[in-house]
Amino acid sequence: MNFRRLVLYLILNALVSASATYAVLWYWDQQHPAGLPVVTLGTPAAATQQALDTAAGPAATAAPTLTLPPAGETAAAGPTPTIYVAKAGDTLGSVAEAYGVTVDAIMQANGLSDANLLSVGQSLVIPVAGYVPPTATPGAEPVVPATSAAEPPRPTVTSDPNQPAASLSITEVHSAGVLAEESVLIRNDGGEVDLAGWTLRDETGHLYVFPALKLGVGGMVSLHTAAGSDTAQDLFWGQTGPVWASGRSVLLSDAAGNLHTRFTVP
Repeated sequence: MNFRRLVLYLILNALVSASATYAVLWYWDQQHPAGLPVVTLGTPAAATQQALDTAAGPAATAAPTLTLPPAGETAAAGPTPTIYVAKAGDTLGSVAEAYGVTVDAIMQANGLSDANLLSVGQSLVIPVAGYVPPTATPGAEPVVPATSAAEPPRPTVTSDPNQPAASLSITEVHSAGVLAEESVLIRNDGGEVDLAGWTLRDETGHLYVFPALKLGVGGMVSLHTAAGSDTAQDLFWGQTGPVWASGRSVLLSDAAGNLHTRFTVP
C-alpha cells in the first residue's frame, strides 16, 4: 500500500514539473520572438548592430546614397552637336550622307520645315549619336549652339551718292476698260532704278508687285492688265477683268511703301 502511494506521488510530481516547465517555456517565447538574437548587457554597439543585421537577413540592405558633385563643379555635359556651314552646291541630302545621319534628323535639330531650302553660309546643327535637340517653344526661333566658325557677313546694298535719283512717271493708261488692250505706261526720267518690290495699285484694292526689272534713264515699261509672258518692256498682271476706268487713280509706290507718283485716268 505504501508502494502504490509512492508511485502515485512520483507521477503527480512529474506532471506538475512538466506543466511548470511548459509554462516557463511559453512565457519565454512570448517575450522573445523567434529569430531575434538575445543581446546581453555590455555588448558593444557595433556587435549589437551586426547581430540585428544578421537576424534581418539579406533583404535588409542599406539605402543607396546620392553623391552630389563638389561646389563649383557640374556634371559632365551630353554629346555636343557638330556645326556645318553650308557651301555652294550643298543640299540637305548630301550633308546628311556625309555625316551618316538622316535628312529628317537634321531638319528636326534645326527646326526646318522644307528640305529643299538651304542657303549658302547657313549654319546647320548635325545631331551626333545621343544628341537631343532642345525643345522648341511655339513661335520661338530654333536654338543653334554657338560655333567657332564665323558666318560670312551678308552684303549690304548701298546707293551711289553720285547716281541721279529715280524719277518715274505714269504717262498713259491705254484702252481703259478693255481687258485685252488695257495697260499702264511707266517712264523713268531719272537715274537707273530696280523696280523689284515697287507696287502699282488703285484705290479699290487691286495691287501689283513689280519683279526685278531695271529701268535706265529714259527707259519705259508697260504693265498689261491681262495675262501674258513678261519681257523687258512688257509686264502682265494676270487679271480676269479690266481694272482702270475714267476718274480712277493709279498709285505708284517704291519698295519702302512711299508713294512715288499718282495718275488719274482721264
